[in-house]
Amino acid sequence: MKKEGMIVEFSGEELSACDLWPLLCEIEEKNWLNRLALSRGEGCLSMELVSEDCVPAVVELAEACLRGVAGGAKAGSAVTDATHELPDTATVRIERERIDKLLSLTGELIVASNGIAHLARRLEGAGLPLEVVRQFKEYQNALNRVGWEIQDLVMEMRLMPVGLVFERFRRVVRELAQELGKKVRLSIQGEEVAVDRNVAATIYEPLLHLVRNAIDHGLERPEERARSGKPEEGELTLRAERSGERVIIAVKDDGAGVDVEAVKRKAVAGGLIGREEAEKMTETEALQLLFVPGFSTKDRVSQVSGRGVGMDVVRDTVEGLGGRVVLTSQAGAGMEVRMELPITMSITRVLLIEWRGNLYGIPVSEVKEIVRLPAARLHVLKGREVVSLREGTCQVVRLNRLFGDTNTDGADEVTLLVLLRGIAVVVPKVLGQEDVVLRSLPGQLAGAGLFSNVAVLGNGDIALVLDSGLLAKAG
Repeated sequence: MKKEGMIVEFSGEELSACDLWPLLCEIEEKNWLNRLALSRGEGCLSMELVSEDCVPAVVELAEACLRGVAGGAKAGSAVTDATHELPDTATVRIERERIDKLLSLTGELIVASNGIAHLARRLEGAGLPLEVVRQFKEYQNALNRVGWEIQDLVMEMRLMPVGLVFERFRRVVRELAQELGKKVRLSIQGEEVAVDRNVAATIYEPLLHLVRNAIDHGLERPEERARSGKPEEGELTLRAERSGERVIIAVKDDGAGVDVEAVKRKAVAGGLIGREEAEKMTETEALQLLFVPGFSTKDRVSQVSGRGVGMDVVRDTVEGLGGRVVLTSQAGAGMEVRMELPITMSITRVLLIEWRGNLYGIPVSEVKEIVRLPAARLHVLKGREVVSLREGTCQVVRLNRLFGDTNTDGADEVTLLVLLRGIAVVVPKVLGQEDVVLRSLPGQLAGAGLFSNVAVLGNGDIALVLDSGLLAKAG
């Protein structure tokens, strides 16, 4: 047996002397196997693993298999016996592109089902017998139910435990700690939480930047921690947890935290804000400066920090997935960066809004509640319109003003969509909810600045999906 990097290779003699099937099954179950290759000429079998971190464990299993004790069972006649059960013969390997295509077709099926629901309402209004309309709706409901069942099954194929992403950082943390002369213990929590494979692949780079930042900027050297009464070994935690239809991935360290005053001074020195504005800034507002492109509290770019992926890229990547980034810091106790992400990027339920004959949508997952209030409850504070709700004061954003219409309708009551981002959007008319498949914006709308996607409704209408993050900035 030979090993080189992430490749483990078995010779033809080893293949003929031992049944490697149990070993392959065990490696596949642990999601360590990336690809198999068989050399017909030399009769060699090569296994390409997903990462170098799992090579030692695979080598240990392989050596045990070659000794005849793979998985605790002897590899003699008991393994090669014709009556030996193959535990994974019911499984097949499918290219990810095919699963993505199947999921896309499932979305089209659900959208088509919604179109049938629109047609049923039109038939009912046209005076068709109620019994016929009722049966029509029953068939539509059955079709919709089957579509969602297929979608759920496909989603199970696309989901993977986030722990597979987390495990890739053990070596990163170990090498960075040695390079910087720090002692760091990596703690992984919630590794069983499942996320979409595309989401998992996309968040690796943002996570890598956050981990490097935490070790380079956040955690102190052993002697500094000792002077502060902390253990010499710092703790870096990667945590995942499920929250409704979203997953929260957090990177937390128990270092010194962010020096908010240093951030303000750096921002003033760089001309980002004025001195008077810095003095009025809250801690939360100051932390948002970390998202400014190119901003850093360090004067020199080291081999660890300043690799081209800043906090602005982290935020843009997460928001591109339909999520958001939240920073919290406590002086002397450390910092936590939370990324709130959708579990999947497939079918989305949106809240439909109508304004001047045009349709707009906001993802239901971004809406906290819908309230209708007297217009007198809205007030102007420091030049901005706000409203007092149960949990505090929210900034108000009027949809018509975002589109350049500065007039108000003078209504006695207003309908507010209270978003999770802490803003309340005044909308003229809410039509209801609908399941849609999101499409990319066409080129002429890509730079509009308020929309994230386009949704095709069941009746063929087009709805522009508003970006809640951009709404908050526009307000």
